[in-house]
Amino acid sequence: MKKLIASVLALTVIAPTTVLAADYSIVFTGTTTGAGTINLGNPHSTYFTVTSKFNQPRNVNGTNPHRGTDLGAPYGESIYASWNGWVTYTNIGAYDLIVYLDINNDGLKNDNAYIKYDHISAIHVANGAAITKGQRIASTGNEGGVYAAHTHFGVMKDSGADGTPDYWVRNEPYYRTVAAWDYGKELDFISYSTYNSNTGSVYAYAHDSGGAETLAATDVTFFHRKAGTATWTASTPTKNGNQFTLNFTGKYPAGTSIHWMVRANRPSVISTGKPYWAFHNPKFAQPDYDPNATAYAYDYFTNTVQ
Repeated sequence: MKKLIASVLALTVIAPTTVLAADYSIVFTGTTTGAGTINLGNPHSTYFTVTSKFNQPRNVNGTNPHRGTDLGAPYGESIYASWNGWVTYTNIGAYDLIVYLDINNDGLKNDNAYIKYDHISAIHVANGAAITKGQRIASTGNEGGVYAAHTHFGVMKDSGADGTPDYWVRNEPYYRTVAAWDYGKELDFISYSTYNSNTGSVYAYAHDSGGAETLAATDVTFFHRKAGTATWTASTPTKNGNQFTLNFTGKYPAGTSIHWMVRANRPSVISTGKPYWAFHNPKFAQPDYDPNATAYAYDYFTNTVQ
């Protein structure tokens, strides 16, 4: 790949004007088995508009950044299985359905990959049933009018191997599926993380029912450090459309193992008093704006400067 050169500016981390208590409950983690090899199917027969992306800051109480992805499907719209697997949880009283995915299609529950569907109005499969990709399994709902009708879904994994998924993961199994969701980039607030030619790269923008909200270079921060050290350095990346890159050449000697992660701010949420930032890789329910402000370990990528 052609070497990318990024103009890196030192960035002073400024605390948000509204003081909010950070929540270091772990609710996110990496990816699931098969994330780089399979293409999960659309849960609907139409590619509905994304109304809230995974890990997207938003003007709501509760989960912020968002756990899962919302699609603007109308009430009663059929939901189809995105992959072969088994129904492991049904609770129409809680409007929930969970499917265990047989990623490698070996007939065994050994992949630790689930999809959870929420806000549903009907379930069309029995708990414990084996299902196939494309099978009708549920219908979209609104929890008795609590929400506008939509489909909330997301890929999850089980952190404790007890059969209960509790960590939300990135939508990478959708990244190569269709152009309709910008090849998956509309599903995750920060997506397509890569490291090539000493350059870290991500795509980042908000997307909801009002359309796309672009971010400026100063809305995105690359945090990085030499492996084995504690303090993160903040740098402003180079922006090209919705892609943000940072080149580490000259910042660290060749052969240095480095850690890096990304924080992105959503400008339209800043004035609401809600947390307006999210990290990638995501980990905590709502982390502090500044990773140097706490001893809690954030998730990060590890690469070597060549």
